[in-house]
Amino acid sequence: MMLIRQSSKLCALLAITLLTLIGCKATPQDNMTAKAQEFTLSEARYGHSVANDGEKIYVFGGTTSSGFSGDIEIIDPQTKTSQLLKNKLLPRRYFSAVWDGKESVYIIGGMSLEGRRPYLQSAVEVFNTRTHEVTQAPSHTRATRMNTAVYLDDKIYVFGGSTASTGLRKGLKHVAWVSVYDTRTQQWTESDDMPVAFATEAVIYNNAIYLAGGFNGRKQFDTFYEFTPGSSQWRELTSLPVETSAHSLTVINNHLYTFGNYDELGQTLRYNFDTGLWSNANLSLAPRRHTASTTLGNDIYVIGGTAGRSDLYIDSVQVFTF
Repeated sequence: MMLIRQSSKLCALLAITLLTLIGCKATPQDNMTAKAQEFTLSEARYGHSVANDGEKIYVFGGTTSSGFSGDIEIIDPQTKTSQLLKNKLLPRRYFSAVWDGKESVYIIGGMSLEGRRPYLQSAVEVFNTRTHEVTQAPSHTRATRMNTAVYLDDKIYVFGGSTASTGLRKGLKHVAWVSVYDTRTQQWTESDDMPVAFATEAVIYNNAIYLAGGFNGRKQFDTFYEFTPGSSQWRELTSLPVETSAHSLTVINNHLYTFGNYDELGQTLRYNFDTGLWSNANLSLAPRRHTASTTLGNDIYVIGGTAGRSDLYIDSVQVFTF
């Protein structure tokens, strides 16, 4: 009986110690709950990109069962139905789609195929959300795969990803590049590099840009950075509780959410901008990676992705209402 009591005390002491250590990096739940709904895409896909204009959600490209896609799927958030526009874009995957706050979505970077040969896509396409016409903007000469991009104050900021070493046959190398496209002057410029050369994910919050997690071809990252465009200053913030890659990010209210992880497919994390701390979001995410997410009103939409060989192309759209 004495041995059992001593063992119980030891377990309790270990648990308290563990909680204390975790508390340095993550907080308990923020007492936030989200109701989940689900519907399906017309085309299952991964490696795609998503944008919304406050009314509709636009799903661009990616990889489907037919190969690299140039299709655009337009989701009506009210009816949970969609319209499929076939072959509107240059087929590509692992790229960025950025809405300019008006009626244009810019499609930047990624990888395309010429026959069976892959190449990095430098063409920048512009999709008009009102007319559904596609035009071209000046090419992005620093073409990258798995870049991430955001729009702020008439400028599009493109971060990181991987580029060709000496032709794709020589392999890819990750870069710390930051490119800036001015939608007024229609010119590209180069900004100071990121602190790390990797593929990451970015979001906007209160006129600053936040980059969370990433991958550099060898390892995953738990780093979390704030970038202030006006001063081009970088600040490292509280690290994620888990090294994370192949995920998506979005912001709702004063929280940032991550969805998926290369190995932990059902992982969801939450960052509280008020407290500056991370926690486990415990959302019922269907396991997936290389997904895309976006916030519209009180809802977060997590769209498509892959679970590897077990479920290569996912058509699920999960909606988390807060």
